[in-house]
Amino acid sequence: MRISIISAFAAAAIVMAASVLLVGGTAGGGSATFQLDDLSTSKTGSFPKRWRTWPMQRDDAAKVYKVSEENGKKFIRADDKEDLSEQIFLNFDWDVKARPRLSWSWRAQTLPENGNEASDPTNDSACALYVVIGRYKGHAIKYVWSTTLPAGKTVSRRDGKLMVKVLDTGAGKIGRWNSHSVDVTSDYKELFGKELDRNPSGIGILTDGNATHKPSACDYADFTVSGEAG
Repeated sequence: MRISIISAFAAAAIVMAASVLLVGGTAGGGSATFQLDDLSTSKTGSFPKRWRTWPMQRDDAAKVYKVSEENGKKFIRADDKEDLSEQIFLNFDWDVKARPRLSWSWRAQTLPENGNEASDPTNDSACALYVVIGRYKGHAIKYVWSTTLPAGKTVSRRDGKLMVKVLDTGAGKIGRWNSHSVDVTSDYKELFGKELDRNPSGIGILTDGNATHKPSACDYADFTVSGEAG
């Protein structure tokens, strides 16, 4: 990864001051599940319409991320074969105290050979989802499907501003959808050692292979937030 998610998210915020609203409302009070983006407004084969990248990188990001569809289900297909390492972001109005649970599905297609998120020379992930807290001087949780690190492993990076948590590992489940539901407030306390005292800016995803110089691919779908226990 050539630039920190925090810097990239700040840059994206500059070009998009307004938040992206949730489908069906905002992530305010109550416990109902809100779908962040069902991709219904995005055309198959195009860059996902509601998502943003950091300035001047839209063309490269569009090479990596495209909306695809199978059996009526739309999803974001990420395929990095050119060492591009482009993140994309979904900003939204998120009351994390009311809706701390973030859920999504991903499907690794190609794991970057020897990818290891604990090492700079091999810091690539087929699938990565970020929760970003603070657009300008913030920090982030990064959930990954790692090539080599074991599930449950945590890694501190960027002088402790980026905490990585491995949810899936290796090729055993490659090509199959895997669903995850995390309590962001609980994970934040576990990883940073303190309570989360402000709302996240939104989420980001990254599929990259620029450190290992190997292809990397993942599909993403079913992004929701809720107050429900999972």
